Amino acid sequence: MNLDQKIEREIRILREYEPPEGYYLAFSGGKDSQVCEHLLRMSGVKYDSHYNSTTIDAPDLMKFIRKDYPETNWHYPIYMKKPTNFYQLITRKGLPSRKFRWCCQVFKEGGGYGRLMIDGVRAAESPNRAKRQKFEYFLNKYYHAKFKDQEVPPEQLEKLLAKNRAKQIIHIIFDWSTQEVWEFIKKFELNYCKLYDEGYTRIGCVGCPMASEKQRKMEYERYPRIRANIIRAITEGKERKFKYEKFKDPEEVFDWWISGISQVKYFAAKQQITIDI
Repeated sequence: MNLDQKIEREIRILREYEPPEGYYLAFSGGKDSQVCEHLLRMSGVKYDSHYNSTTIDAPDLMKFIRKDYPETNWHYPIYMKKPTNFYQLITRKGLPSRKFRWCCQVFKEGGGYGRLMIDGVRAAESPNRAKRQKFEYFLNKYYHAKFKDQEVPPEQLEKLLAKNRAKQIIHIIFDWSTQEVWEFIKKFELNYCKLYDEGYTRIGCVGCPMASEKQRKMEYERYPRIRANIIRAITEGKERKFKYEKFKDPEEVFDWWISGISQVKYFAAKQQITIDI
């Protein structure tokens, strides 16, 4: 199936499943969500766009969204029923990692309950995403745990949707390749965040644990204020609850964190010892 056929297919799907209240578009400002937004426009369906601020998104990205997508609704994080930000949560939860990514749950997964959502998740992005389906549903934290590894009966799912305890999702460009995404953007002459032209392959949270060490270092060099705020949060967390006894100072904790490796490997490398873990 070529790109034009995929575009026709996605438009047909969007028109077929359009809910009375319209779609809820999870918009990040990245290339994939831009394609989703333009497909919705082309389909002529009703939708509203929503951007969840993580409080550590690249300033260039936020400026781009405000300028090119002014109709987007902005949402700011709430934790324990109070406004919060990434730095405050470091002092409470510790630093996020690939295995302990509390940041996505707090900052990105809260919107759209009770709605039919469109997002830009693609199978080509990772092996884990490739295991997912184009049409899915997502339960809130309580019911996700309750029905873990179980098939939720359709009638139960409808009740949870009605009570805003679940959301339905169409990953509308699920089987698109990265090349097709860029081909679409060029075909329809869409403006995009210029960070992509400066070596960034993914944009969003500065220093995301899922990014490579090289990209994380590049981002923290570009945005030193975010780096300084994280180190300050590490200091506060260290003084209160989270202990990093092996590290000499918060700077070293930060250096280890962005490396993405275990503490054992980190200190072994510093001592120039090669070990097999």
